[in-house]
Amino acid sequence: MLNLNDASVEDAHSIARSLLRETPWVVFNKQDLTMQQEVDFCSMIGECQVVLGERSKHIAVHDNILRVTGELDEAGEPGLFGHEDALDWHANQASNPDRSPLIFLYAKKDTRGSVTSWINMIEAYDDLSSITKKEIEDIQITLGYKSGAYSDSKFFVEHHNVDKPFRLVHTNDGGQKGLYFPFLQIFGMVDKDKHEFGQYMEFLTEHVLRDKYRYDHEWNDGDVVISEQWLSIHKRHTFKFMQDRLLHRIAFDYSRVEL
Repeated sequence: MLNLNDASVEDAHSIARSLLRETPWVVFNKQDLTMQQEVDFCSMIGECQVVLGERSKHIAVHDNILRVTGELDEAGEPGLFGHEDALDWHANQASNPDRSPLIFLYAKKDTRGSVTSWINMIEAYDDLSSITKKEIEDIQITLGYKSGAYSDSKFFVEHHNVDKPFRLVHTNDGGQKGLYFPFLQIFGMVDKDKHEFGQYMEFLTEHVLRDKYRYDHEWNDGDVVISEQWLSIHKRHTFKFMQDRLLHRIAFDYSRVEL
């Protein structure tokens, strides 16, 4: 197993290419990383999103790292998504065309017993019939955030980006094709009425939720999961010890990788 704090640039770029061309997530166990080592690894692949600022001051522990936890800071504020209930299926900033397409999650403490699941939208797309693939090829979706859709978090502003549609069938920068289908964040389909939109959503949601496309990660401290945010979505299941559990989260791109 690769120790990420010993990873070379070549190692990091190989991992990024695997995420883009083969599988939308990779898992590493038994890591022991400082915050700077977490950022240094991600920075070999691309630019890390800067998170410090007034809105992020209680959930950021570094310029590029958010704490995902119910644990309270000195001001009595929890981290990002600190609630015990499930954090339902979603992708990072799904409605933002300039979002970071990779997410690094590092299990820092008291994570044992918690579970996060990912759906492989490459495999889900591949299994569709040729007729269905042709039918959905040109569909455009509009996305947003509404409190209660996948989280009750008040950190995010409620919105629907009707002027920034995305293709439902997405080809990422590594040439991999699949579904861009964060279904709890999809609020509409361009040129589809409410009935037709509902039919597509019902069919595709039932399809992608089949167990065969899902990976369930049972966390242990020291685990790292890196996921590609165009062709996968993820869900954290209910965990009653969120006040103790702590993950570090970095959003980044792959701008330093030759594809």
